[in-house]
Amino acid sequence: MMDSRLRHAGMTATTLTRRWRIVMTPPMAGAENMAYDLATLDKVARGEDSPTLRFFRWSRPTLSYGRLQRWDCIRGLVPRGWDAVQRPTGGGVVFHDQDCCFSLAWKNGEAPLPRKIKDVYPWIHGVVQKALAPWLTLQLATCRDCRTPPPSFQERQCFETPVAFDLLKGTKKIVGGALGRQREGFLYQGTIHEKLGGAALQTLADAFERGFDG
Repeated sequence: MMDSRLRHAGMTATTLTRRWRIVMTPPMAGAENMAYDLATLDKVARGEDSPTLRFFRWSRPTLSYGRLQRWDCIRGLVPRGWDAVQRPTGGGVVFHDQDCCFSLAWKNGEAPLPRKIKDVYPWIHGVVQKALAPWLTLQLATCRDCRTPPPSFQERQCFETPVAFDLLKGTKKIVGGALGRQREGFLYQGTIHEKLGGAALQTLADAFERGFDG
């Protein structure tokens, strides 16, 4: 199990499974968080680092937007006093304040991540769903839960338009994520729109650790 000191805010810590590295970093600014994930993806894709799971937060309220969205289309959505940053992964606008975020960087074919991209979301979100069951009752969204997105993808907000394999609490989207790729490396960035305490976060880290070694 991961060191219980990881529960304390502001501390960086790392643990290794048989294959994977699990990291918890202190809160960072948006640009720092994205740079960290990109640097990790680059090293993993080149075989210079182990596949990595990272848990992270934001030092300031921040709006993030997808790599295919344009700044001139979403700038009006940024709340006054908030930062904004573009993610290296897809998807739409996400508002980050008290939420918990996590990312996975791995090479294609790295166990236990599925080889087929369509199976990646249910695997990751299935781990989250089971781990957080003591705190949150979440269901994997199906196509029946999907809502009609706004006409313009450029203004789409992720947590207003659930898609299949998102995690819902009732009809409210709680967990979503997006993917990016670099050579043979893949990057998933996900958001849990709940303020998780240390015990819940530790349980989530332990659940991924068991999943990686299973």
